[in-house]
Amino acid sequence: MTAPAVAADRKPRQSSINQSPDQVRSRMKPERRVRSIRLGLLSLLGAGGAWLLTAVLVAVLPWWWAQIPLALVNGLLIAVVFVVGHDAAHGALFPRRWMNRLAARFGLLPALHPLSSWVHSHNRLHHAFTNIREKDSSFPPLDPAEYRAFPMWKRWLTRRYRTWYGIGLYYFADIWLKWEFLPAKAHRPKNPRAFQFDRLFVVGFVAVWLTGLAWAAGWQPWGVAWNWLVGFALPQFVWNWLIGFIIFQQHTHPKVAWFSKLDAPSPSFFQMQVQATPYLQFPRGFRWLMRHIMEHTAHHTDPMVPLYHLPEAQHELSTKYRTEMVRVIWRPHMLMDTLRTCRLYDYAAHRWTDYDGTPTTPVLYTRPA
Repeated sequence: MTAPAVAADRKPRQSSINQSPDQVRSRMKPERRVRSIRLGLLSLLGAGGAWLLTAVLVAVLPWWWAQIPLALVNGLLIAVVFVVGHDAAHGALFPRRWMNRLAARFGLLPALHPLSSWVHSHNRLHHAFTNIREKDSSFPPLDPAEYRAFPMWKRWLTRRYRTWYGIGLYYFADIWLKWEFLPAKAHRPKNPRAFQFDRLFVVGFVAVWLTGLAWAAGWQPWGVAWNWLVGFALPQFVWNWLIGFIIFQQHTHPKVAWFSKLDAPSPSFFQMQVQATPYLQFPRGFRWLMRHIMEHTAHHTDPMVPLYHLPEAQHELSTKYRTEMVRVIWRPHMLMDTLRTCRLYDYAAHRWTDYDGTPTTPVLYTRPA
């Protein structure tokens, strides 16, 4: 297999690697961290209102040919509401703590995410240990030796996960189930009572959602099963695929390294939050719809920058570190190219490999002596 063209000489200045978080964050203007009640409400109520409207229309419309496209839009809007809730979970959406907590709790509900488990896995682990496989749940690649030791069925499943159609299944099975809703003891939040309450809150929300769909089916020519399928299952399918599409590309790229305990005490803040978080410039409409979550380098550099200030913050960061971060104008073929190149990761040699161990990129990281 021919390795893709990758810039092997993209080496940051040593001074950048050793910069403290405050030094890196100082590249963005202080006003980027100003939180606004007005802009926060516009983001939350706009996304939440659109999601609720489409959910109601899917439930009550008597035409199946209108329900299906609305269900697809509803699944897309689950992702938009989730992005707003994710911002509130960081405490960045509003200037008041209680407003952020309330917005986060309800913003994560349509995606069926308990707040406490998301804060634990995302805020405390993913952001603190970005691209460190033992801590980060966001599509950590397997080592070739680990992959070879799997039974045949698990190797087959691993290959399906890293396909354009399997990334949603990966998010559902390996992130949502294992980290958010049914985590093992090692992955659970530190406060079990809060986690249990949040989980029951999600279960209650699902019960209300399904009950409403069943009630609406009484005025339609089809049964409850159809309404559950088109009003609940289909939007959840769309949401899981879309969040898999987003998260996979946020930290997986042929120029981006992953790390393990072999690299301790590296990587530095700069290497995790700037170099391991590529800036994929999506079309303007998609960036606006997804509330600028793909201006992801700025978000990782400082999660307290609200989503409505991310474009400006990303521009300032990109200007300063123009040659030291991965910046790419996204094209549809890029997802397929990344899936073909970034299959397994050799953590000892620090390069991506194919499933047979053949390197597909140059060495991406050299451990300090």
